[in-house]
Amino acid sequence: MTYGGRTSGSVSIEGVLIVPLFLAALFAILEGSLWVHASSVAQAAAQDGARAATVIGGSEQAGRDTAQSILTERSVGEDWNVVTTPGTDSFTVSITGRSTSVVPGLSFSVHESATLPWEPTQ
Repeated sequence: MTYGGRTSGSVSIEGVLIVPLFLAALFAILEGSLWVHASSVAQAAAQDGARAATVIGGSEQAGRDTAQSILTERSVGEDWNVVTTPGTDSFTVSITGRSTSVVPGLSFSVHESATLPWEPTQ
């Protein structure tokens, strides 16, 4: 039925179509932002862990503890796993986990690593 050139009920139908699309886009942006933040924190934790291990007097355990403490205090994800790999001329810290999510049951994997050379001893 048309009143004054307008279709009756068209606003309701448009709302039913637009609102879910808007909410889906909003949640996609939020999830993406949480994943980027978790990846950034994991990368910083890996770098700091590698730095703590490669300095003079550092150790593999110091690198692991440093990375784990950063991940714990920032609490940006879950199921974090810190793996340290000493090499002959460098040290690698690899971090895997899952980002925090606003949608129940949905989270994205985070994989970051950092490799630094051993500091020369005097």
